[in-house]
Amino acid sequence: MNDGRLFFSVKKSESGKGHPDKHIFYSPVIWSPAQSGQWVMIATVYDPDGKQVTHYFNGKPISREAIPDNYLVDRVYIGAASIGNWSEPAYRKDPEFAVRNLNGSMDEFLLFNAALLADEISRIYENGKP
Repeated sequence: MNDGRLFFSVKKSESGKGHPDKHIFYSPVIWSPAQSGQWVMIATVYDPDGKQVTHYFNGKPISREAIPDNYLVDRVYIGAASIGNWSEPAYRKDPEFAVRNLNGSMDEFLLFNAALLADEISRIYENGKP
């Protein structure tokens, strides 16, 4: 987010059917301009078995939130997506999401087919940091 938070959202139901169309899991603020030029690792784990979403910064959990039952899904499907800078901000009318980008360089991107444990995230950080 433009305020330095991460977010992950899950869309389970279609809007207009009595439910909001998605649930958003926010992290606390993790980034500020003072960190520009520094290597960081960010990760988010969606764990349907544990029924929680956890955001990580530099290998450490920074927030955990329970997944509401009405947004619990067994599998996450990623539709049309961009890695890094979001390609369609001009099409969004919602000011909260009009600017959603990752400015900088990304040297690795990992996507797993299962929820990782906290110690696995920590090992990835320790083995990957410069």
